[in-house]
This record gives sequence, structure tokens and C-alpha cells, in this order.
Amino acid sequence: MPTGSKKPSMFTDFRRRMKLEWFRMKKRIEEKQMVYGYKFSLTEKKPRPKMGLRRVGPIAQALYRQMYTAFADGDAATLSTICTEGLLSSFKARIAARPHNEQMRWTLHRFTRGPKFVSQRIAILPLRGSAVRQVIVRLRSRQTLARVASNGPGPMEDATKQSEDEKAVSEYLVLQQRMWKGEEEPWMIWGITEESDIDTICQPQITPTTGQRPVNNRPQLATAK
Repeated sequence: MPTGSKKPSMFTDFRRRMKLEWFRMKKRIEEKQMVYGYKFSLTEKKPRPKMGLRRVGPIAQALYRQMYTAFADGDAATLSTICTEGLLSSFKARIAARPHNEQMRWTLHRFTRGPKFVSQRIAILPLRGSAVRQVIVRLRSRQTLARVASNGPGPMEDATKQSEDEKAVSEYLVLQQRMWKGEEEPWMIWGITEESDIDTICQPQITPTTGQRPVNNRPQLATAK
């Protein structure tokens, strides 16, 4: 949803601001209903599943760092353990398309703010005790990307390095967790989404399933010039 200066003004655009606030309240109510169904209707076993939102932020930061480090290194094996199928396929295609004499070096200097929980959606699957849960977390950091191209058969240290200055990056990471027959699986990265504007937030959204999603699952790694 729009934040900060992207929100319609309460004084100059009252109607659109009220539309935004109504939509926000409606989504929060829907979210609470989904959480109730997840905790109390999904399984009769005790203890009931916990939402664990306090743990989601640190998990998101760790997976974010792993994802971009592995992608820069061309490490498809690591990506396969932390990314869902669609995102993994995208990464593999992008890694395969790189010139054979080129390497990428990605550096996360620091997170400039703590992870911020934005929203979550839950879909109950037909199989008893099974569901898919998606959580969106905003991450703000300072990072650098460098492309290193070899000038010949020598070591990469003798290569030509192209890099860009350290820059601020804000991304909305989409994590996904599946509960299967009452057992929670580890969190994985589904992809990256963007902050919605007032003209799109009221459009129908797709409930999380094992198929399509209402977000873009292709992270846009900073491009070195």
C-alpha cells in the first residue's frame, strides 16, 4: 500500500485518502479472519500453529542475504534450498545467460532499518491440515554490485571490474511457508513485490495457491554500469 508521500493527502485528496483507509481496514479484517482459520480450523491437534511474526523479520533478512549472494555467485544449489520453483527457474535462466568470462560480486553493507512486516495472506488447501501462507516484509539496505569480466585466460584478479557506488535499496520480500498435513515446512522466498499505488490497490487480488500469485517473483538485482 502507498506509504509516506505516496499517500493521498487528507486535505487535498480526501476522497482517495478515505478510499485507501477503507481498503486498509478491510484488508486487516480479512487478514485476521485468515489467521483465525489457520490457527483454529486447519487442524484439531494441539498445540495450535503459531504465526511467529516476530521471527519472520530476521528470517527474511537472512534469506535475502543468502539469495542475492548465491545468485551473484551463480550458486544454483543454494538457491534451490531457499527459493520456490518459479523463482528458482528465473534465477537459473539468468545465471545461464551470463557471459562465461563474467562474475558478479554483490555486497550487502548493512540493513539501514529493521525489517517491517507489511501483510500476509493464507490459503487453506483441500488436503486436511494443509495450507500456503505468504508474508511480505520490507527490507531497507545499502548494497553494491560489481561485474568482473576476465581479460583472458589469467585469474579473475587480472580482470576488468565494473562497479557502481554503494546505494540505498528498499525491497518488499515475499516469503512463503507451506503447512502439509499438519507439519510446517521451512520458510522460502517466493519473490519480490512492489508498493501498490492508490489506483491498483482496489483491483481483485489472487489468493495464494500453488499456482499464480498477485506479485512479481523476479527480484531486480541492482545493475552494475
